[in-house]
Formats: sequence, structure tokens, C-alpha cells
Amino acid sequence: MNHSAFGRNTRRIVLTSIAGLAVGAAPLVSATAQEAPVAPAAPKNVIVLISDGAGYNQFDAARLYETGQGYQQVAVDPSTGSIEHVEGQASQVYDSYPVQVGQSHFAANGRADYVTESAWGDFTWVASGATDSAAAATALGTGVKTNNGVIGFDPQANRLTTLGEQAKAVGKKVGVVTDVPFNHATPAGFIAHNSNRNDYHGLATEMIDSGIDVIIGGGHPNFTDAGTSRSSHFGSGSWISQNDFNRVSGGQTPFSYVESKSQFEQIAAGQNVPDKLFGLAQVSQTFQYNRPGLANTQVTPFTDPQLTGVPALSTAAEAALNVLETDEDGFFLMVEAGAVDWAGHANQTSRVVEEQVAFNQAVESVNAWVEENSSWDETLVVVTADHETGYLAGPGAGPGTGWTPLTGEAGELPNVSWHSGNHTNALVPLYAKGAGSEVLQDRASSWDVVRGAYLDNTDVGQTVFDLLGHASSTNPAGYGLEATIPLTPAGQLSLALPGAGSTIAFEGDGTQQSAKLPEVLVNDSRNEAQAQGKGWTLSGSATSFVAGNREFGAEALSWLPRVLASQGGATAGGTATLEAPATLAESDRLTRVGSTSVEADLDLSVPADAEAGRYGSEITLTLFAKD
Repeated sequence: MNHSAFGRNTRRIVLTSIAGLAVGAAPLVSATAQEAPVAPAAPKNVIVLISDGAGYNQFDAARLYETGQGYQQVAVDPSTGSIEHVEGQASQVYDSYPVQVGQSHFAANGRADYVTESAWGDFTWVASGATDSAAAATALGTGVKTNNGVIGFDPQANRLTTLGEQAKAVGKKVGVVTDVPFNHATPAGFIAHNSNRNDYHGLATEMIDSGIDVIIGGGHPNFTDAGTSRSSHFGSGSWISQNDFNRVSGGQTPFSYVESKSQFEQIAAGQNVPDKLFGLAQVSQTFQYNRPGLANTQVTPFTDPQLTGVPALSTAAEAALNVLETDEDGFFLMVEAGAVDWAGHANQTSRVVEEQVAFNQAVESVNAWVEENSSWDETLVVVTADHETGYLAGPGAGPGTGWTPLTGEAGELPNVSWHSGNHTNALVPLYAKGAGSEVLQDRASSWDVVRGAYLDNTDVGQTVFDLLGHASSTNPAGYGLEATIPLTPAGQLSLALPGAGSTIAFEGDGTQQSAKLPEVLVNDSRNEAQAQGKGWTLSGSATSFVAGNREFGAEALSWLPRVLASQGGATAGGTATLEAPATLAESDRLTRVGSTSVEADLDLSVPADAEAGRYGSEITLTLFAKD
């Protein structure tokens, strides 16, 4: 048993009896005092990169293809509860980020919850009731849950402030970049509002007129998925209205308009950098995902020729950074690899790998920009996903076998299995580095039995809001006000003895004596991540009874524990002798929280050969987290 996590201090209390016998205790008491919290550094720049639809296995599928090594693979058998973390190897730049936690992402409707025991105890549980990208983007982009299909409004139809709007309010530039249509749910969720995520023309109009500084994506009306020119398409299924396309392409908005690959590359290289940029890649929908060869699901990634007239996602991100960095007050940028989700819906393994590799390259470009043009002291980078799509698992996984690890060699298609064509409720990874990243670590207060500490997608939005802060007051007759409510401080597991110092008096005759162990108090205020999914056990044992050179063993002493009150529902241990540690009370993950008071009846069966005398013994009480 390990007490170091609780900063254990001990003190000895000698309790003297009458009737010639003595009992003592050496209890565990509360943890060390918490240090005053340090205010997080406010970043000048915030960059959020989202691999849409990428769970842990989509991230690892690309790692396997690129290096032959996974990083976060597991084997879980729900029938036995066995959990094996497969040895992995860091290979991506974000694998070295100091914050590496999980993220839940359920919507306000549907499943509307994440329960770790259900997620890993039943293979089918995560496959239903999941969020969509609109609700997930709204949670990330506003810090508020909403219903599926809704962007920028809460479930009561109240308009929400987006991170893009807040960043503009505090004087920062704002940009969104994606490799799917520019007004798809994820980019829209950081700047726009619409009760119908499929109102793409309406979303396009709002985004264009929002005051945002960079919009880059697909959805060009004059090009096919193969990147070839066609007659303009503005009808049903189009992404932008003719009026809005004419406005942005004809110089009727503040944006400089670009669409060719060479134009993107010039801006990415620092040439002809405009003040505002609308970049519409020459492709109908996605940069590369929908190109010819989509039916080739089992070929080696990148077998099908890439479109040559479309910029890489990394190039688009670099172009956006060059536009945004011109603001001395900094910027907010969201970069999305949106087609990972499209590939997940189609269970298209080859292109899941391709799209995730493209995402990795975009992260590398952002990381390089921070180190070459900014610093980690002034820029926060968050790498995550909005949800998982396709229920990607290892070969042979399923309801009868549980979860198996992905396998594969470098340069080859990884070995996988798919179990859905839709989104799932499985946790997704989150990595963060830079100014304020420690807040995301602190917010990861929930605990998953497999993935460990995790936060919710609303925590991301709320954290960025807090780091962005508020605009200075412009009221000439008053003052701006700001109050900071700190995060709930880390809790502790503690033991207290209200009756310490009092006498335990055994009563009885020379064969049987009894007494009562005074009330003992346990308090558990740890969050889930601190407790790591474990409850606690309070146990006790006694030393031999000694009177000078006379002695008999503690097997003569037994107790009958009794819980007096428990906020969480902790249970008492059973009748036991105290020559070895015996349970006084215990809890599990669900019953541990709050205060628990417990006492015990003490019974001493005096051995027949015990000589008369005044004997002394001690009970040691130990409180520890369950293994």
C-alpha cells in the first residue's frame, strides 16, 4: 500500500484501559496543505487543431503506417475486466506535449453522458447515442453543450458567443482552415450560428460577414471532386450561393480571394500576404479524400494519385498563420482535418490513414511556426478530435472478444476492423502545449478505466474563453470589472479521529471483555482523476498484548465494524480478528466521495493461559486507495 499520494502524516495516541488491558492506535491523518494556485499564463495566440472523427485508433493507424509503431493501443476483455496497455512508441510531434489526456464529447441529447464502466464493459455501448460534428463543434467553440444538428445555439435556442467572436472582441485576428467545405460543421462552430447545420448557404453568408480574417476550405462551385473544372453549381447540394461566391471572388468583401494551389503556396511562403484571406480550393468538396479511387479501400495509402491542383492542409495552415501573425495582439486559429470523418463513415482504411497523415503534417507545420516565429510562452496549441467515427478497432475485435490492438508495419496498410458507419461515444485524445496548457490538465478531473484522466469538450471551449479574457472597458463614466473564480482545488483522502486521546476501557471478566472503538471519520474530496477510478479501504491491525515479559497475541482481539453514516454509501467490513490487517470500512469508485463515519465493537477473548496483569497493545488504522 502506498500513502505518498496523500502526503501522510501520523501521530500516536495511547489509549489506556481499566480491567488490566490497554489498547492504542496510530492513525493516518489528513494530507499536506495545498499550495495557493498560480494564475496561468494568458497566451497571445491560440491554435486548435481538430482531426474530425479521429479516436485513439485513427491516430495510431497513421502512426503504424508512418513508423510501424503504435502509441496508445490497448487490449480489453470486458468479460474478465482485463486491460492491457500495449507497449508503444512516441512518433508524432504532439506525442511529446506535456498535456496528454482524453476527451469526452457527448451532445446534450442522444446518449448525453459518458460512463467508463459502460463504455468498456459492453462493446456495443459506445456505438449509439453519439454526438454529431455540429454539437461537438459548438461545445468546443462555445464551451456549452447543445443538441445534435445545431450550431452556435444552446438547447433552449439561446444564441451563444463563439471563441471566434470573443477573440475578435479582444482585438485578435481569427481564422478557420479545413480540408472539407469551408462552412462544414466544425469550422462553422467556431464563428457561426444556425439551428440547422445543413443550411450551408446561410452558414456561408454568416461566416463571410462575421469579421473573421481567414477562411480556407473546399466547396468550390466550379470544380469536381477530381479537381477538374465544370459549369458553376449553385443548386441543391452546393456549398455557397451564387451571390456569396460572386461577392468573395469579385472583391466585394474585405477578403483577398485565392483558389489556385500556387496562390496558397505563395502566401504560405510569405509572399503576397493579404490582410484578410478567403481561400477556396479548386475542388468540389474535399482536398483529397473524394478524389478518384475512393472504392480502393484496401490499397496501400497514397496508391491512388493525389490531386495536383489542391494545396496540402499544412500549406493552408501555413498561409493562415502568415495572415494572422500580422496582428500585434495575436490570433485564434482553428485547423481541421475534416475528411478523417468522411473516411470513417465509409470505413475507408486507406484514406483514414492518408487524411490523418495530412493532419499530422499540419500539426508539424504549426509546431514549427511556434518555435520559429513565436514561442511556447506566448502560444497555446491544442491537438484533439471532435468525436470518433467508424468504431475503428484491431483485427478480431467485437462483442464476443472485446477490444484488440491495431497492428501493422511501416509503409503498409494497418490491420484493423470497423464496427460502425457512424459516430461513436468513445473518448478521443487531446494533446496540448504552451501558455495556459496546464489549465487543460487541471480540468481533466474525470477518470476512465482504460484511458485515464479526461476532460469534456466543453472544458476546451471554456478554457480558451478564460485565456482570451475580456475587452477593455470603453465606458468613459465607469470601470470594467473582472472576477476570477478558481478551479476547484485538488481534493484529498483523509482520516480523522474525533475521540483521539480518550480512554478505551474494556469491561468483562477474565475470559471475555468488550469495548468500543470510537468514531472514525474518513473524508474523500478527490476528483476522479486523483482517485484514478479507485475507492478506499480503512483497515486496522493490533500488536500483541504485553505486560512486562508476559504476552499473548492479537488474534484474541476481534472487531465488528459498523458504518454510522456515509454520504457516498461506503460499507463496513466484517467481523475479523486483528492479528493481521482487517477492513474497518471500504468504498468503490462510486461510493467513495464525501464523508463516512464508522465505529466498531471490540471483543477480547482472553486466552486461558494468560497470566494476570496490565497488558498494553496498539491498533494501527491505515487508510489507503484501493489497488
